[in-house]
Amino acid sequence: MSRITVEVESTIGSAIGKSSVDECDRPASGVPSAPGVSDAPDTAGAGGARAVRAAGDGSGVPSVSGPSGGVRGWPVGQGSVEDTLAPDGRAVRTMVLMPEPARPGDEVTAWPVALLHLNDGRRDVDEVLCVAEAEPFVDLVDAADLGRWHAEPDVWATALGRLSPGAVYRVTGCGGRREADQLVSDARHAYLRLTGCLE
Repeated sequence: MSRITVEVESTIGSAIGKSSVDECDRPASGVPSAPGVSDAPDTAGAGGARAVRAAGDGSGVPSVSGPSGGVRGWPVGQGSVEDTLAPDGRAVRTMVLMPEPARPGDEVTAWPVALLHLNDGRRDVDEVLCVAEAEPFVDLVDAADLGRWHAEPDVWATALGRLSPGAVYRVTGCGGRREADQLVSDARHAYLRLTGCLE
């Protein structure tokens, strides 16, 4: 598994996190102690969706209200892997589970855990699913671990739809960590070849 640097473009709250029976490794309040993340009551109703709004402190960091059903989610950011060139000519696209919200332009060190295959109605899209290099995520290492974290492919696709207003994504498959690592490795090689840095 290779470590990558993700340049974050946007961040939202999510319902991705261990269930309440696994909360022993979370802060006593049940949510990550991060600036701009509040423990406000669920405002989304029984569906368990999360409400995201600007923090009242003027920082622009999202404030996240928790879902119902005993699941407390971590922030999810969307961004790209630095120094990569995917087959579509862009940097490799990523979604990263983080202990704290990130601002656009922030860099997050992360580990790929899965590769989400999607279709947006016009084209196929691949998103590398990552976890930030942080203590809360040490046991989330491959696609097989996603269910324990309420992080099934459809949950990620829903988060991606929220990060990309106007787009609707349909999951067409989900590969494991090895497939995600291979995509990043191939894209890094393509970038180095294009820039003349490949020996």
